[in-house]
Amino acid sequence: MKAPAAETVLVAFHGFGPSIVHRNGEYHCAEGIARVIRQIIRALADLGIKIVVTSHREDVGRIRGFLQPAAGPDLRIMVVDEEVAGSEIMKSIGRLRRIASMRPFSDNVDHLKQLYRAGDFNSIPRALASTAAVVVFKAVRRVELWINNIKLANDAMPRAEYVDSINADASIGHVLISHYYTYPELVRLKDKNVVLYLPDYMPHFYKNSAKMGATRQSALIGRQIVAKARRILTNSAFTASYLPETELAARPENIVHVPLPFLNDNSRSAESPGRLGTLPKYYVFYPTRDRPSKRLADFAKTMAIVNERLGKAGRKDHVAGILTTPLTGKAAAGAEQHLISLSELTDTELGYLYKNALCVLFTSEMEGNFPTQITEALHLGVPVVATNIPLITLEIAEASACLDLVDVGDCEGFADRVMSILEDRAAAVLRQKDAQETASRKFAYDNFKYGLSELFRRVPLVDDHR
Repeated sequence: MKAPAAETVLVAFHGFGPSIVHRNGEYHCAEGIARVIRQIIRALADLGIKIVVTSHREDVGRIRGFLQPAAGPDLRIMVVDEEVAGSEIMKSIGRLRRIASMRPFSDNVDHLKQLYRAGDFNSIPRALASTAAVVVFKAVRRVELWINNIKLANDAMPRAEYVDSINADASIGHVLISHYYTYPELVRLKDKNVVLYLPDYMPHFYKNSAKMGATRQSALIGRQIVAKARRILTNSAFTASYLPETELAARPENIVHVPLPFLNDNSRSAESPGRLGTLPKYYVFYPTRDRPSKRLADFAKTMAIVNERLGKAGRKDHVAGILTTPLTGKAAAGAEQHLISLSELTDTELGYLYKNALCVLFTSEMEGNFPTQITEALHLGVPVVATNIPLITLEIAEASACLDLVDVGDCEGFADRVMSILEDRAAAVLRQKDAQETASRKFAYDNFKYGLSELFRRVPLVDDHR
């Protein structure tokens, strides 16, 4: 392989700043795209490419802490807004506004529950005030989105001074846009090779679900960003096959499929993190956001079925379900007493939970890539129970037959597989060895790095004023 000519790639990243947290000496972001972009940055740095990332001023420390281990000491950060005038209170308000635009409200509720369970009553008033502020800002955000929809309908994309700075910087050859509608101002880029990271387009399957991104505003922005991109990076053969059919109108010749590698380098040596406390003897694990495609009610219902079977068999053991998002009421499917929510996990904590899980229980019906949860489980020798979907079967082909795959929504089938693993976990690990070896080869980091090298090779530019 020829290494690409050394140049500078700018990565649009400031939208993820509010979601990065610092805990136990580690920086963590629960957003899956942010973790993927971190691995892309690592590969580009290994290829000798210089990296610049965008950040709001108040997020610089968090973004540097999250990305620098991947990018190395030469990581440069472009501040994309003017310094906030006034007191620390005003700066905190600005941060809460950004958190309200990014984080699900359930994260605030989960944080309050954790404080209560830990007996940290001194921190609860501040957390309540923060939660109330987020409620207000989310309401304001809805009004802002409505106004933006009107502007976008008149083809009025927002302007931002930092885009002019990028256009004027001749050393920046490529711009990586890390989300198709988070950075609408980047449609004003000129004379740059634009690479758009587009792992999926969920509105193609959930046409009336605003929660899955099916809004007029997102579609308007997405079409223009896709038209601007010279190359579109996706991690799934399935996604690459349907993107040209979506309303984004991606051109097939611009789409490049590069499978994702294992994302969590801190998990192999993970020791028991004290913050997690005493974990159940048996638990299944599914770290993900609560979105309709994830079918977390199926996860909860499976837990209810498993524990009902154990009770009828006179077993004193029970199996808990650990998620990274809270489930209550109807979504908990009567299994609330068996569900544990642990949000904002560090990479070390995440690795520890994987390694000690009875299995990963993956209930999703639609993803943007071969599921990272399954990659990580196989990498760490953890049994997998999952839905039988093309995102899995197309990527690892015949090897998928050795996984415990179940039809979408078949909770009795999920429960059968969990019970089998409960009886003999070691046999399940051995049975899935072929999938583990296939994933290890196909999702190797070097394959990922070499795939990216062609995307970011210096190419002649044409006059581009789209």
